[in-house]
Amino acid sequence: MADISAQSSTDREENPLERQRELMELLSQETRHSIVQALLGHPKHLASTAELDHFVPSKSKKTVEEQLDVLVDAEILALYEYPPNREKRGLPWKFYGVTEYGAAVLGDFNYLEGVPMARAVHRKTRKPEKIERHEAAPRPPLPEPVRATFRLDEETD
Repeated sequence: MADISAQSSTDREENPLERQRELMELLSQETRHSIVQALLGHPKHLASTAELDHFVPSKSKKTVEEQLDVLVDAEILALYEYPPNREKRGLPWKFYGVTEYGAAVLGDFNYLEGVPMARAVHRKTRKPEKIERHEAAPRPPLPEPVRATFRLDEETD
């Protein structure tokens, strides 16, 4: 696969068919697809590595982390930090979430249409105490355009 993260946004725009093919290949890889689905289903669309490992159980922790790095390098996801949790035992302080560019890509590929189903699956999935604690942990806000994409301010649950 071509390294789309090394291309400038201008390069991506100059060859939209190649860009679309690369993105399709990027998003369709099984582990990356599962990671994206897990994030789309997360109530805050920001998940710790432990949460993602729980929701992608068929892959090793190392594999999930490697594919998270690929998605970050491609600017689909970003690592968001919440330093106040650093001092609190048992709470994550690093979270993965969609970038503004990633939200646009996911919208272009109709991933956002599946958010209600992904949320329902997430709610119905049994979670051990550690994962529930991680899910309830304070976390940084997503950038406003991403929040708007997921309509986070309009949700009541």
